[in-house]
Amino acid sequence: MSHFLASVTELFEYALRDLEDSDMIGVTISNEVNVKDRAIGISFRRKDQITGDVIWSKFEKVAQSNARFNALDTLVMTSIL
Repeated sequence: MSHFLASVTELFEYALRDLEDSDMIGVTISNEVNVKDRAIGISFRRKDQITGDVIWSKFEKVAQSNARFNALDTLVMTSIL
């Protein structure tokens, strides 16, 4: 589990590497397999305000809100600049 958490954190940091701390970003997370589930997201905020804890709390909400959530489903995270 720790390897998975570290990998996702590194992936997110890589995606935001070219942004300044003051740049505004929003994030949505959706389930690619069960498209009837609504996407959830992180409202626009400065890059320096989006931490790993904020992102993980959103992943938890996806898992808890999905009646048919399956660990093998593909979750898609989209960044909006």
